[in-house]
Amino acid sequence: MAYSAVSDVKPILQIKADDLTFDDEIEGCIVSADALIDGLLKKAGLSVPDPVPQNIIDASAYFAAWMFRHRRDPSAAEVFWVEAHKFLDTYISAEDGAALRMV
Repeated sequence: MAYSAVSDVKPILQIKADDLTFDDEIEGCIVSADALIDGLLKKAGLSVPDPVPQNIIDASAYFAAWMFRHRRDPSAAEVFWVEAHKFLDTYISAEDGAALRMV
């Protein structure tokens, strides 16, 4: 199960919803973005629960947008990387805090 959808990524990239030109490429970017999220969460001793939290959906969409844009204009893609990490770091911090409250 993907953490985000093409419809989550298109607005970030300012691609119209009815423009299907890049859908396959965006789908591939989502697969890679989700694998990146899994790896970063594993490093923190976490995994993605079901249902997928909004911060993870947003991180996936922004990482996918970063990968898509990075292929065309690496310097312009950095903003997506930063935003993706904000969402993921917020999720990790919240989960770390929840674990501390449970102890």
